[in-house]
Amino acid sequence: MLAAIASAQNGEISAFIGRQANGGLDLSTTTFQRIEVHNGVNYGLSAGYLTSEHTSVEFLWNYNKADTLGERRTGGESQTVFTLDTNQYLGNFLYHFSPREAKTRPFVLVGVGATNLHAAMNDVKSITRLAWTAGGGVKYNLTPRLGVRFQAKWSPTYITTTSNGGFWCDPFWGGCWVVGNSHFLNEFDATAGLTLRF
Repeated sequence: MLAAIASAQNGEISAFIGRQANGGLDLSTTTFQRIEVHNGVNYGLSAGYLTSEHTSVEFLWNYNKADTLGERRTGGESQTVFTLDTNQYLGNFLYHFSPREAKTRPFVLVGVGATNLHAAMNDVKSITRLAWTAGGGVKYNLTPRLGVRFQAKWSPTYITTTSNGGFWCDPFWGGCWVVGNSHFLNEFDATAGLTLRF
């Protein structure tokens, strides 16, 4: 019985690196109308637990450092504003389409967590905002304990809501309300990494 428990290999730790494509945000400052975050390299770690033959849960940390480009309201050439450090902390649920001991294990994932954004500027504090993710990929087991993982995911981070979304009027009960316009910083990445099962 102890041998069966020891060989179950319910834990997984992965280290990954890849490429991240970042979006931008519309602004309401007197100088800039929009800020774009450059694309760049991302890397991180995940630690998971196989809860059944086809499901697992994991904690994922993802880091990206990128310059930001400000688009001026008056037109003209955009300029680099600051460097942005991004740390994502996500709790994910994974569903695998093949059993845990199969060589090839395609999967999909959904998750929720937080993104910490830190601008490398004096007197500017970091902010932490709600984030969620959806994606998929494939795991390939090289040995019973070592494998590789290829993954792509989309992770929007909620930044703020402004009141310039217009009005909504209820046709049945009457009354009108200001509709908020939610702003998100979108991130897409594709990564490859090594996985250790234990």
